[in-house]
Formats: sequence, C-alpha cells, structure tokens
Amino acid sequence: MPSLAEVAGLHARTRRRLAQVAAGEAARLWSQVDRDRIGLSWLSLLPRLLVLLTGAQQAAAGRADGYLDEVLDAQGVAPSAAGRVSAAALAGVASDGRDLADLLYQPAVRTLVGIQRGATVDQALAGGGAGLDMLVRTQVADAGRVADQVAMTARPQATGYVRMLVGASCSRCAILAGRRYGWSAGFQRHPRLPLRLRAHPGSRGHRR
Repeated sequence: MPSLAEVAGLHARTRRRLAQVAAGEAARLWSQVDRDRIGLSWLSLLPRLLVLLTGAQQAAAGRADGYLDEVLDAQGVAPSAAGRVSAAALAGVASDGRDLADLLYQPAVRTLVGIQRGATVDQALAGGGAGLDMLVRTQVADAGRVADQVAMTARPQATGYVRMLVGASCSRCAILAGRRYGWSAGFQRHPRLPLRLRAHPGSRGHRR
C-alpha cells in the first residue's frame, strides 16, 4: 500500500502535468496571434484553447474522488462517500465564476493596453503570454482543488485538511504548510500556488 506522502505526491504531480500541458498548448496558440490584428486573431484562436482548458479542468477535477479515497485508506480509514464529484460541473467556468472565454481574452486586452502605454509589440505580446500562462495554470489547479474539497465534504470521515508544499514555495506558503484546517475552511491561495491539500480523518462533531 502506498504511503500518505506517496499518494499526495502522485496526485500533485499528475495535476501539475495537466496544467503544464494546457499551458504549453496555450503558449503555442498565443504564438499564432497576428501582430497586426491582436484582438481579432486571438478571438479566432480562443475556441481551441477553451476546449483544451475545459478538458484539463475536468481531468483535474475527475481525480478528486479517487484521491480522497486513497488518502483516507492510507490513514487506515475506510472511505465512504455520500456522493461523487461532478467533474463536468467544475469545468468550462473560471474559478471566480465568470465565463471562461471572457477570462482567456484578458491576455489580449493586457497586450493592447501595454502597446497603448508605450511598450513595443514584442514586449506587450510577451506580457500577454506570461499572463495567459498564469491564467491557464491557475484555472486547472483551482478546478482540482475545488473538486478535492467537494470530495472531502462528501466523506464524513474527512474532518479537515492539511496544507502541503509542492516544490519551491514562497515564505507565506511555507508558513501555512502543515497547518490543519476544518473541512469547511476555505483554501486561500495566490495564482499558481504550489500547495496541495491532504484530507485529515476524525469526527466532524469535534473541531479544532
């Protein structure tokens, strides 16, 4: 049986690969933007990215039930879920609730604003591409984290979660890592946050 650290590590690496693939495809599409028609050309490319990112979000969310069962099992707790995560419900929408296509158009807006403020086209496009990379990675990660929390809520045995570091992290994340939070506590994060949650068993009638 894999250890708790192994289960959590594999889960994080798989999610990270999904985000990397989606970000790579986003970069490839961004490289096709017409320098003379930035807004219109990006609009024509968005449908392909939207399909790919929606699929990546759904794939990330679809791992939640299996992950929670494995985490509880690794801690000697027999998992029993009151329901299953609907991964499709967490895909195709931005984590702040807006339409995903609207969010994905923002790099074009950033690029055009940069040009208006005096940046060269190359500089502005580079800035827009960096913003797109952050957006895509964050949306995949958020879909996965929300799914993990939904799956945790559906399992009465999971009373909370522990924040865990993944790779290099900022000082604020390092301070929060290892802390235990109640099952209903929100997961605070900044874009591209390299943290994961690990469900913690116990009784929800007893909270800390």
